[in-house]
Amino acid sequence: RFCSVSGISKNKAMVERLQHFGVITSSKVAEVMETVDRALFVPSGSAPYDDSPMAIGYNATISAPHMHATCLQLLEENLQPGMHALDVGSGM
Repeated sequence: RFCSVSGISKNKAMVERLQHFGVITSSKVAEVMETVDRALFVPSGSAPYDDSPMAIGYNATISAPHMHATCLQLLEENLQPGMHALDVGSGM
């Protein structure tokens, strides 16, 4: 884990922490990650803003926020406004 943001209840604060630790270096990636609230993709009652993978049911997990940020930064020059990226893990 790059950072832990336990107790921080806002998506923006999670992104700022990832920027602080150098995980997010792109302003575009920060903007995108601030726009889509991670809490929408995890079970209620969990800690969606912790930088760790978490169980989402069906024996599956959602990756840690730093992994999503890293993938978006690698894709950044190929993604144009209006495009979408779907992050599907391989389970490995």
